[in-house]
Amino acid sequence: MATYTYIAELIVKHRRNTLNEGEKKELEAWCDESEENRVLFNRLTDPEYVTNSPDDLYSGTITGDGGKLRRMFPQRRHRISVFIQYAVIVTGLLFSGLAVYSLINEKHNKRSAFIEYRQAGAGNNVVADVHRAQLKLANGRIIYLDSSLNGPVALQYRSAIYKRGDLLQYEWSTGDAHPSLEYNTITTPKARTFTLELPDGSRALLNASSSITYPTAFIGKERIVQITGEVYFEVNPVMVSLGATTVKKPFIVNVDPLPGTKGSGARIEVMGTHFNVNAYGDEPVIKATLLQGKVKVFNWYQQLLGTVNPKAHQVVLAPGQQAQVNVDGKVEVIKYADIQEVMAWQKDLLIFNDLDIKQIMHQIARQYDYEVSFKEPVDGHYTLSAPRQTGIRQILEVLQLSGGVHFEIAGNKIFVTR
Repeated sequence: MATYTYIAELIVKHRRNTLNEGEKKELEAWCDESEENRVLFNRLTDPEYVTNSPDDLYSGTITGDGGKLRRMFPQRRHRISVFIQYAVIVTGLLFSGLAVYSLINEKHNKRSAFIEYRQAGAGNNVVADVHRAQLKLANGRIIYLDSSLNGPVALQYRSAIYKRGDLLQYEWSTGDAHPSLEYNTITTPKARTFTLELPDGSRALLNASSSITYPTAFIGKERIVQITGEVYFEVNPVMVSLGATTVKKPFIVNVDPLPGTKGSGARIEVMGTHFNVNAYGDEPVIKATLLQGKVKVFNWYQQLLGTVNPKAHQVVLAPGQQAQVNVDGKVEVIKYADIQEVMAWQKDLLIFNDLDIKQIMHQIARQYDYEVSFKEPVDGHYTLSAPRQTGIRQILEVLQLSGGVHFEIAGNKIFVTR
């Protein structure tokens, strides 16, 4: 992988028209790696950038004076040297997670560079790369979290968004408020997990092939998020005043109906607790498992339609219990859930306790980024426990030795037979 300093050298040569054919191909290949690289290249090769106005380069530091971006270089009136061009371009590349949106011209509003970019609607027509963890902002712009550097990545509704390793955090800022609340979405690909710290301090850990849609600030009477896949929540209790009394602000998780069902989605109401929600589209039920605190689970969509008795399709869980919403919309309680199996993914473990082979293969496909195809009907339940780092072939060999199932691997596909 080319270093930022080497790419900077190529960009400087491109600006001076001294690239040889090999270097041109290398630079073009770097630009083709991602949409961010292409946008950044266009910025860094703009004739107005560096040569005429080095004072237009701003850092990604969000300050306390109204969310403005501070200058990285003092104002200069003379033409800078090639050496300074190189240094500035390197700096721009090092700030690539935010620099594309924080390089502005003096004649434009200096208040927030990336807000200016957002208002232009940039990125709305870009096809998302489903193989990378991504943050999709309210305007449709996509930030690829795996390739973004640590530090600030966006500013929305008085919140500064920071990436710190595999964690995305919202921190209160003094930036201008927007007239309407915005919603962002984080999506994880196969074989990838990611943690989100929400604006209220609550944490959501996303398993592979999952998503969470949430507001940039919780300003109403309730805190509501929407998920797909599997997400573990640690909810931060937030107190609100209701007249003369003070109560905990409800935290609500909405889950869409499973494919092929008739309104059997779920709504989970929380007051402050730890719980796990499994709602993959290829699983037969939606599962909400409580580890700590108290939650209410019910079939939200059928209640909205008024087709069911609300009390007949809702349950209140105690720690260690699991609610399951099946394809008919019925909510059932498992009084003694297998917490070890439910939480295995957080500890990088694979734990299958007498689990159907189809559900096992769904999990393997997500955790190892494979496609699974059943060449013929295969039944059977299997038990297995292994570290997530165990090779896919070893996992399949153990299952195969148990009998009744056979596997073939071709590229990124697994074919299952009896």
